[in-house]
Amino acid sequence: MENKLKWYKKVGLELLWCFSLLMSYTPRFFKYYILKPTVAGFLMLLRYRNKVIKENLRNSFPQKPAKEINRIARRYYLFLGEVIVDTINLVGASEKRKDKVALWVNSKEMNEKLNGKDWIAMGAHYGCWEYMLLWSRQLQDSKLMGVYHPMESVVFEHFYRRLRNVSDKLIQVPMKQSILHFLRNRKNGYGTVMGLVADQSPTLRPDSHWFMFLNQHTAFHDGGESMALKFKMPVYFAYSRRIAPGRYEIRFDEIYNGTEEVAPHEITERYVRKLESMIMECPEIWMWSHKRWKQTPARQAARFGKSTLED
Repeated sequence: MENKLKWYKKVGLELLWCFSLLMSYTPRFFKYYILKPTVAGFLMLLRYRNKVIKENLRNSFPQKPAKEINRIARRYYLFLGEVIVDTINLVGASEKRKDKVALWVNSKEMNEKLNGKDWIAMGAHYGCWEYMLLWSRQLQDSKLMGVYHPMESVVFEHFYRRLRNVSDKLIQVPMKQSILHFLRNRKNGYGTVMGLVADQSPTLRPDSHWFMFLNQHTAFHDGGESMALKFKMPVYFAYSRRIAPGRYEIRFDEIYNGTEEVAPHEITERYVRKLESMIMECPEIWMWSHKRWKQTPARQAARFGKSTLED
């Protein structure tokens, strides 16, 4: 893929990679106690998406006073600085270091139960979500299909594809190709773990379903639920807890066993409730700078003549 880049974009990619590689070899103290607050301070000085962050926080926590909203916003900027450092860390991370940044709480149980089988892991933009790909290093007779949205910047697209190449058990697949890729490879003698970052805002549809999430009507991608029901795949929520700068404890909680009879939207509803509970535990490490609520029931009604909330 990188061969298709124009020469000046190739130069930009290599400069970005070399800078990240250099930073990754600096001492941990420098990265998390000098570089991280410096990056966070720069973002605060630029007021990076400050309006979006504050609006999202106020709407999600209407009961919180302005002082508390501002405190979470400041901590969120520190989190952004930390995520950038975490990303840089993965560039030059040794195999030993990669195994230290994510502590997999129930990896033995998961491998004994699901090794060689197809299942779905639903994560979120919470903590350093790139660490979720390191689960592929725990797999034996399975592969992790990391489903992602291609970036607008081709340089960053290639940068992240190179960064995410953390093991030979990981396959990076753009979201639009994920179902076809799964169907073509499900008979290849290994199980597929479909890794979905499922908290992104989906394309608005006439049948978009609305969940009450953080005090707002919110639409979610339903591809994970559709795949689970069609192919009888268990679904697990990837719960993440920050235990130190750049280090997380991660476990998988079952939300669907693959055979249970469930009502429409029930699997997604369970994911939403798990996600909401996790965010409430430590709100500053969720991605508040995204325009998560740009789609609304009112827009659905205006575009399609009716909202599903009216049903």
